[in-house]
Amino acid sequence: MNGKEPTNITKAQNITLKINSISSDGTGIARTERGIIFVQGALPGEVVKAELVAKKKDFAVAKIFEIVEASPGRVAPRCKYYGHCGGCQLQHADYETQLKLKAQIVRDAMTRIGGFEKNLFENLTCQASPLFWGYRNKAAFPVQNLNGRIATGFYRAGTHRLELIKQCPVNAPRLNEIYGAILDGLDGLEKEKNKFPLDGYDERTNKGKLRHIIARTGINTGESLLSFVINGKLSPKSVKSLAYLGELSSPDTITLNHNSKPGNVILGSYTENLKSSGIITERLGNFKLNFDTVSFFQVNTGQAEKLFSYASGLVEEGAKNILELYSGVGSLTCWLAERSQRVTSVEEWRGAVRMAAKNLAVNNFENVNALCGRSEEVIEDLKLENKFDAVVLDPPRDGCDRRVLEAIKNFKAPQIIYVSCNPATLARDCKILSSFGYDLKTIKAFDMFPQTAHVETVVLMSRLQN
Repeated sequence: MNGKEPTNITKAQNITLKINSISSDGTGIARTERGIIFVQGALPGEVVKAELVAKKKDFAVAKIFEIVEASPGRVAPRCKYYGHCGGCQLQHADYETQLKLKAQIVRDAMTRIGGFEKNLFENLTCQASPLFWGYRNKAAFPVQNLNGRIATGFYRAGTHRLELIKQCPVNAPRLNEIYGAILDGLDGLEKEKNKFPLDGYDERTNKGKLRHIIARTGINTGESLLSFVINGKLSPKSVKSLAYLGELSSPDTITLNHNSKPGNVILGSYTENLKSSGIITERLGNFKLNFDTVSFFQVNTGQAEKLFSYASGLVEEGAKNILELYSGVGSLTCWLAERSQRVTSVEEWRGAVRMAAKNLAVNNFENVNALCGRSEEVIEDLKLENKFDAVVLDPPRDGCDRRVLEAIKNFKAPQIIYVSCNPATLARDCKILSSFGYDLKTIKAFDMFPQTAHVETVVLMSRLQN
């Protein structure tokens, strides 16, 4: 958030603003003579009357109280909790507008942070999602105590206070079914004065037994998983109560995930099964993939298929040896293994490596060497004689450790395929790779998260000839 300091702006001042662009979190940006003003819920091209509610060092924040000139893309939000629940940021824009805004977010990051020329992104578009409602295959519902009883929902925007929702329109129908059954079960116990034996979790004190409720489903298989994240050991009565709540919606498997660490990290490292194996399956393209409570798996199944097919298709024909970093449970690995003679995959989470081994075996791939460890440490131990034809990256939001990028430079691989969920860190890392002698060849955005400001991007970089 850079800009001229708004020295003449005072809090609680009302002002008419022209919205020029949008920030990476979906907030409208007004660039004025007095500085940059961020306006929540505003769209580019709009004129709004707003109340200035905060002044920072380099910008100010305003809240709309009247839209003078609305964008043609403005629509009424579908969800009644929108604006309170923090899950979505763009429901006030129609879907075509959302796609344009996300392409612009990527374009802005690559030029402003990456320093790339604007003409590289003139034709950049955002690939539409097959579903833009009901697409999410995973939901995590925090649990707290409110007004003397246990409560669950989603966090309000910018806080860890609960918004008590009944259903969510971006969640797959099966997730809403599971969540609704749990709400009905808790209400039934309350009406019968049969007190639920577990308290909701309090982050401030690290007390309370039930922290989160996790629901997952296979969009293409219909299988479902329900997990209760708990803090500490439970009594037999408490376990029985959770099993009762779980069975109300008849999921294929139910688990208890143990997390007693302070803070807001959702999942712990140990999971026990209450019902069945703790694993469900999904189909992506031609592949059957298993995942469990803690596995990372793209939340938008249909769009993941398109992204993996596209990213793997960027690998040149005849590639013999591919290095894949941050490989997770092997979803993209399957696509890469189908196109090359050998894949070396690297993943830090041991449980994900075990799940990847299962997935590769189920899909009859024997040409993958799966390594467990932090990418920045494992890559330094790989021999330069490997001569990788391509390096495929799909890091978390923080992007790549500098050591990873330095090692890639030494490998001199002809191709780098970078999959990113954060345009800012993607731009930063592409800038570094560019300084190492790689040229940005193609870039494509994918709307993995409709109704939100998040966007997935795939970049192909090729090594310049010496």
